[in-house]
Amino acid sequence: MLYMGIDVGTQGVRCVVADEAGRLAAAKSIPFETLNIAETAGWYEQSPEHWQGAAEAAIRDCAAQLRAAGRSPREIRAVSIDGTSGTVVALDAEHRPLTPGIMYNDPRAGAQAAKVREALAAQEKKLGYKFGASFSLPRILWVRDNLPEVYERTRVFAHQADYVAGLLCGEYAVSDYSNALKTGYDLIDGRWPEAFHAALGLDIQKLPAVTRPGAPIAPIRPEAAERLGLSTDTMVVGGSTDGYASALAAGAVRAGRWASIIGTTFVLKGVTEQLVIDPNGSSYSHRLPSGEWLLGGAGNIGGRTLNACAEGRDFDALNAASEALIPTGVRCYPLPGRGERFPFVLPDCEPFYIGNLFGGRLYPAIMEGVGYAEKLAFDHMAALGCPVGETIYTTGGACRSDLWLRIRASILERQLKVPAVVDAAMGSALLAASGDMGGLDAAAEAMIHYEKTAEPDPALTGPYRELYARFREDVRKNYGVEV
Repeated sequence: MLYMGIDVGTQGVRCVVADEAGRLAAAKSIPFETLNIAETAGWYEQSPEHWQGAAEAAIRDCAAQLRAAGRSPREIRAVSIDGTSGTVVALDAEHRPLTPGIMYNDPRAGAQAAKVREALAAQEKKLGYKFGASFSLPRILWVRDNLPEVYERTRVFAHQADYVAGLLCGEYAVSDYSNALKTGYDLIDGRWPEAFHAALGLDIQKLPAVTRPGAPIAPIRPEAAERLGLSTDTMVVGGSTDGYASALAAGAVRAGRWASIIGTTFVLKGVTEQLVIDPNGSSYSHRLPSGEWLLGGAGNIGGRTLNACAEGRDFDALNAASEALIPTGVRCYPLPGRGERFPFVLPDCEPFYIGNLFGGRLYPAIMEGVGYAEKLAFDHMAALGCPVGETIYTTGGACRSDLWLRIRASILERQLKVPAVVDAAMGSALLAASGDMGGLDAAAEAMIHYEKTAEPDPALTGPYRELYARFREDVRKNYGVEV
């Protein structure tokens, strides 16, 4: 049996086809033609036509790879799609886009977010998050307030993953409760809140029906199957956000498991049995199909600052030169710009660097600084009463550096395990397989395999423990936050 996962990200589409043992039978990435088509400065929009073009090209290529290997696309039992969280597009009665895709990082709906927060204050308290301009619900209200003729013609406001799923199966007005979270779906009561109409004047009929990630939606349409080289026997199932799928791909599928994802930025997600409310508002919870919760947050630190420091130099050479320099003794919070979102919320904070940065120390010091911030996030989770085990599952570009893995493992004083396939698309493939395999946990157990393990270095753990204690004081002093 084969399962397809499609990741619709910020820069392009990744499609993978895996069997029930997690072996890849096909994989293809297609970049978008343009990353931002917005004509207004500061806005971020993408073309749904570009989403469609990239997704269909990746699917066709994977189907061709299967046939070249002597396999039939008819073997693909199910497909699941993930997309960027908070991205939304208005569709008319014929499912044609009436707006560009308003992206997750588009800031235009600040005034509408304030209205939502006032109207849904009880829901914020109940579910432990705060509506912001990055949420899709304020963007929907922005369309209503600023483009009333478009709002009137809108049949459904679809999330990015919903739109791509609709291209395959024709059901554009069905979403999953991972994507629907930022549209205000009540994950506890399992419905759209009545306050949408009563307090916000929003027509709930313009919102999608909501199912769980991995639940059957509809089979692939004959026209789409013929165009893409697929089969009408393949079922499209509920998807998720890209961060949700990335956490699944790392193995965060049961209580106590944590996925730490360090790419351009930092994402931490872990599974808890009960809903956990974060008093400082830096983290919130998605829901897993099992009924458990996927708690986490996204920080601004990560690989972006390290990439800037490298200035195009060879990473392997920089890592080799850094081996003899750790621990550097530097304490830093290497933000790429102003502001932090997790594990504390401080919009105006700036990076700090304390110590000797000369002699090539800046590069490894940034690695250490990200590791200190990562540990700060885990300590924050522990302070919320969430147990963190001895093993952490990790993905992202940072995992390509064995040195960075060793630094992080030594700072965290925990084992780090890196899966063989780190794509968010693999998390979507797990959702696609979960129906056949008895649930998401069983699918992950069978399909995720770990190819690399990093253990704490006894020569580093003691010095890093002392430096981390001083780092916490630096954070308190520089940012005025209690950590």
